Amino acid sequence: MPALKNPRHERFAQLIFLNLCNGDYKPYAQGHAYLAVGYQTKGVGERHGSTTAASSRLLSRVMHRVRELQAKAAEHTKETAAKIANELNTVLKEARADKAHSAAVSAIMGKAKVLGIIDKPQTSENEYASATSTRDVATKLLQQIGLSSPDDVSIAEALEANDRFVAELERIRDVALKTIEQ
Repeated sequence: MPALKNPRHERFAQLIFLNLCNGDYKPYAQGHAYLAVGYQTKGVGERHGSTTAASSRLLSRVMHRVRELQAKAAEHTKETAAKIANELNTVLKEARADKAHSAAVSAIMGKAKVLGIIDKPQTSENEYASATSTRDVATKLLQQIGLSSPDDVSIAEALEANDRFVAELERIRDVALKTIEQ
């Protein structure tokens, strides 16, 4: 795909791409890119100012171009999923040898993402927004771990496990509050 027709949109996409490549992408980066290409907004620097909203809208319009720039860069550097997976396998072996479990898990997750095994989390926050009771939440949690049609007994056990979990959290809170008071 050629460059975007609107030069500001193209430059914005390039700035987002450059921030991603440099590892400098932070939540405010798209707002800075938006201002850098010449757009003006009210409430610059405010947490929920119009710069954030406007830059988010523009980002959603040019994201296809950002992805295209990423694909071109990967092609140019001869990066492939297989090459990245091999590099991550090397990191994984070294992490396991050093008993660096966190690094090992990160390497495994990175490899899974590169190979397309994991795109996004299995559930989203929106799935729980429709829950109207703890029973609904228990059902959704059981479905999340692979029990597609939880029966009443399983749901009741999940609710009991939740009650034990909440009781333990309350105990931890109480201990912490006593420590703070002393």
